[in-house]
Amino acid sequence: MWDQFRVVKKVSQKDNKKEEKLQLREEITLTDPCAVPIIFHEKKGQILKLLIKKEMTIIDLKHATGMNPGTIKRHLDDLLLYKIISISKEQLSEYSIMMKYYRAVAKKFNFNITWTGN
Repeated sequence: MWDQFRVVKKVSQKDNKKEEKLQLREEITLTDPCAVPIIFHEKKGQILKLLIKKEMTIIDLKHATGMNPGTIKRHLDDLLLYKIISISKEQLSEYSIMMKYYRAVAKKFNFNITWTGN
């Protein structure tokens, strides 16, 4: 039972800013054709635009979008799967709840996809 609990060091504001700058690349090229509908999905795109600006938790995204947290989590899982976003940090809230902070991996996403016919 106790192995399910982790102790996470709280990160100072100074460290947060440094960590944010290190994680966000200027641009990346996506080569997986399955990532195309993920990027162009209306709600996932809305979340991605917010995460390009700054790192956010599910609760932050709920307040910014008005979406249900469960829906947001599903969209985040899709964005994580294709490595469009990442978890930038985890820290305990004042109520001892583990909070995950999400961040886009780049400011700009390019596609390099070729379709061929037989």
